[in-house]
Amino acid sequence: MKDRGLVFRVGAAIARRRKARGLTQAQIAEMIGVEKETISRMENGVISPTLPRLQQIADIFGCSPVELLHTETGETAAHAQYIGEIIQELSENERILIVGFVTEVVRLLKTREPTTSE
Repeated sequence: MKDRGLVFRVGAAIARRRKARGLTQAQIAEMIGVEKETISRMENGVISPTLPRLQQIADIFGCSPVELLHTETGETAAHAQYIGEIIQELSENERILIVGFVTEVVRLLKTREPTTSE
């Protein structure tokens, strides 16, 4: 199947967000009315969630279904997700301040001389 990679990426996104929230597969399963095995199979890319299920899962994680379909994977996505989760309880002004701070730090780091670790 041509879209198998997407199924794996969606499963990985579900697992990553579930773990970041400190939830078990059984808890997610109970919240959306399926068996724990169904969540396991989704996370492992064995089955693809239906669109209504994807919406239910996205609602639990406080994101859109599109965010679960996003193809970016790896450490950068995990870091971005972590930062998003730790600042979500802040006020909007505080979040804007944090994003501005991170933006400025990244800008400064990009302009510095590269160092060699060899």
